[in-house]
Amino acid sequence: MAEPRYIIVHGHFYQPPRQSPWTGLIAAEPSAAPFPNWNERILSECYNANAHAHIMEGRVAYIRNNYESLNFDFGPTLHAWLESHGRAADRAIKRADKASGERLGGHGNAIAQGYNHSILPLLDDEAREVQIAWAIADFRYRFGRDPEGFWLPECAVDEPTLAAVARRGLKFVIVGADQGHFSSEGREAGPFVWQGEGLSLAIFRFDRALAGAVAFSDLLSDGERFAAALAEAALALAPGAALLVATDGETFGHHKRAGAAELARALFLLEPRDDVVVTNCAAYLAAHPASGVYRVDRPSSWSCPHGLERWRADCGCRGDERTRQEWRAPLRAAMEFVLHHAEAVYERFAAGLCAEPRRALLEAATLFADASPAVVEEFARRHKIRDETATGQLLRLFEMMRAAHASLTSCAWFFDDFAGLEGRIALRWAARAVELAAEVAPSVDGELVQRLREIHSNRRESGDAATLYLSIKTREARGRV
Repeated sequence: MAEPRYIIVHGHFYQPPRQSPWTGLIAAEPSAAPFPNWNERILSECYNANAHAHIMEGRVAYIRNNYESLNFDFGPTLHAWLESHGRAADRAIKRADKASGERLGGHGNAIAQGYNHSILPLLDDEAREVQIAWAIADFRYRFGRDPEGFWLPECAVDEPTLAAVARRGLKFVIVGADQGHFSSEGREAGPFVWQGEGLSLAIFRFDRALAGAVAFSDLLSDGERFAAALAEAALALAPGAALLVATDGETFGHHKRAGAAELARALFLLEPRDDVVVTNCAAYLAAHPASGVYRVDRPSSWSCPHGLERWRADCGCRGDERTRQEWRAPLRAAMEFVLHHAEAVYERFAAGLCAEPRRALLEAATLFADASPAVVEEFARRHKIRDETATGQLLRLFEMMRAAHASLTSCAWFFDDFAGLEGRIALRWAARAVELAAEVAPSVDGELVQRLREIHSNRRESGDAATLYLSIKTREARGRV
């Protein structure tokens, strides 16, 4: 009997850090009504819905944990929130990774994701390394193992980014079929081999046509039809080949209201078949080593036909044709100014607090995930922090760096205007980074405000970015009184 074809469905789950950097609370977001904020709404519609998806077969009801069959990544900022506010979903996600690992020879469904969902090719080498190292540390805390794969935020890829991922010991990433040169055409996922700087990495190729149908058509409104489309596309491949479909995980229940239930039905119908097998990337790679060649033609992403321009230029990517995005470039420059200032402050003041400040920073996400006294004490011992006072000072510097990195989360640039919820998140975290840096160095708040004065909103009532930034600071200060 010929080897079956394989089907991999990947869900990329992410939300930005909506909580206040000062209080840890999420302010009311009226647009999420009847829920208090968008995290709570999407938790109900998607994260919980996939943890307990319901299927009716005749008079029998089945409840499925969809995460047991999905290849998936959860953003660290989202997963940290779920740990406190979505515990049922958090438990289901972790159970699914463990169960899939036991079923698939130790290869769990979960893969890591860039820590702050910033666009990795737009970061310098040091910031990119931080994002990858923090992601790995957070993954170890969540899943109790090392990740095998890595989700590049927005699938944004270039040569230095692939080298940075490979250098950290990860085995594979996922990109779109139009993102670079593959040595063979077709719909099969590969995996292919990227080589550079003496390093190598497996590259999985996702099927653009099917991914687009899942996200933008009514294919997901009928699980039986979705299962048939997956099977038909997979069976058109050579025996043993894999079909990979990747989409935002929030498609399954939030963007598509019936998405979680219909995904569950599709998986339920595929599982008994002998001609196709639902699996994950890590297990498939273990049984089918990467071959062929992948090359990066140019920096690219899965959501901007202009490469990476959506996150730094008025490239034309927007929802409302009446808006312009000249604000993107100066806003990125302003947030990079905050990050570079924080980096300089850290380099200057951390040097006298621990033996190897750079290594300590790369491991700081261990403390972001778990700041219990025992973990902090062990961290201090390992990094030879001289005393309790120095430990406290270093923790404040870590918080400064985390806030500075959060100001570059990608969704601040994705939409039509910075005055929406996502742009406000970036400005809020920038304000926190600047405040923490001012505890030990001269404040750059005035210079940042001057930079923000030159950035104008499409919304007349919002004015410039400085006005928005100052109003956010005032509101946050009132909230702490």
